[in-house]
Amino acid sequence: MKVNPQIFRGYDLRGLVGTDLSPELAQHLGKAYGTYLKRHKIDSAVVGRDCRETGVPYSKSLIEGLRWAGINVTDIGMQLVGTFYWSQYYLKIPAGVYVSASHNPPEFNGFKFANGYSETLVSDGMQTLKTMVEAEDYDKAASRGLLRSVSILPDYYSDILKRLPLTKHFKVVVDPGCTTAGSIAPELLRRAGCEVVEYNTKVDSSFPLGVADPTETQVVERLRQEVLESKADIGFTYDADGDRIGIVDDAGNIIWNDVLMALFSVDVLHDHPGSKIMFNTLCSKVVPETIKRAGGQPFMWRTGHSFLKKKNQEVKAVFIGELSGHFFFSADFHNHDDGLYSSLRLLQAIERSGKKLSQLLAELPRYVSSPEIKVSCPDDKKVELVEKLEPILRAKYPDAEIINDERAGDGIRIELSDGMIVVRYSQNGPYLTVKFETRTQASYDVLRQEINSILHKLPDIDWESRISANVEALTNT
Repeated sequence: MKVNPQIFRGYDLRGLVGTDLSPELAQHLGKAYGTYLKRHKIDSAVVGRDCRETGVPYSKSLIEGLRWAGINVTDIGMQLVGTFYWSQYYLKIPAGVYVSASHNPPEFNGFKFANGYSETLVSDGMQTLKTMVEAEDYDKAASRGLLRSVSILPDYYSDILKRLPLTKHFKVVVDPGCTTAGSIAPELLRRAGCEVVEYNTKVDSSFPLGVADPTETQVVERLRQEVLESKADIGFTYDADGDRIGIVDDAGNIIWNDVLMALFSVDVLHDHPGSKIMFNTLCSKVVPETIKRAGGQPFMWRTGHSFLKKKNQEVKAVFIGELSGHFFFSADFHNHDDGLYSSLRLLQAIERSGKKLSQLLAELPRYVSSPEIKVSCPDDKKVELVEKLEPILRAKYPDAEIINDERAGDGIRIELSDGMIVVRYSQNGPYLTVKFETRTQASYDVLRQEINSILHKLPDIDWESRISANVEALTNT
């Protein structure tokens, strides 16, 4: 089958609905993945999806392809991806597909292919799947696989609440931007004893408020106003598949997820003193500084939650986190990200501290940091553009430490004496990611102007694209 090869990305498949993706392709993917499973002696798979409009027809076609290949399918319907991963353990099924394009706009959809418990196909595995689809290298089973539908939420709620019991009654705001978490998160938090104030929890597949991305300033600014208006203890927002979270504290402070990573690290190290904690290249210097101060061992690795999960088979970190909001409590939970587990885990950490979240935040080292900035760039140009950027940044900051080895993976990190700069190309979308920070507002303003000037001299960046996000941080103080 003819297919756009660029939709097979580093750790999932994503593309434009009607252009790259179709029910026909979904069925071919089912046949390919089903054949892949059967060749690895696996005969069952879980299928779930987020709230996107095309999730239903794509799931249906995918299931048809899987059953054609002889795979028995358990359909769990619309769920969060963390709930999907959890269901693998609950159902004792190591394989599965989750239909979602995460934080991409509604005109996108995609597929995550499980490769064991809490793991997904990455790089080589995705390329194997691509080759199978292109060659239509499928094995038709002698008999179709069986299909059953299962409701897993009651048991999921019970398990999470048993792991993370709360005694303090928090007042929390939940605003998932009309996406999937709206149908699941409020109920879990109420069962945990919270007073829940709901904003935009009615699921709407058209994404009427725009992309549900916790790293976008407009999303957390909306949450900030809601928290202050409600006089809540904390506010939660989620992306469309619910594995990532965004946080606003009781004082209305927006807590970017690398700072949240530092807060989580302190709590985790109380339970696992001296342990190793892994974070991605985009994280602020506040993360390794806080980990060291709390007696832990910081370990930096390349961006991409599947890469981090894979690396942790070797590193054995007790906790892993990313700027984007993926958190893995590997020593206390399963080795996957679950935004609802992270939400309750944060509430538990606040309760155990005996302080307000804003007070915990004030105890951390302070940097003036940009949000995660995304600048649109075509998939076939983004790697070359990062390669062009490296010598420019080296020349501009000759005294800095340059990290461009496997820890950076798909970009470069510039370690300054009082801050850092990261530029990388995305594994799951047509854009570059940029983040920078320094100790003071004055030095931050200078650095911001320098980065803005460098980026605007580059070709192939589309500043008007809907893919671009937080670009105003390059011009606003």
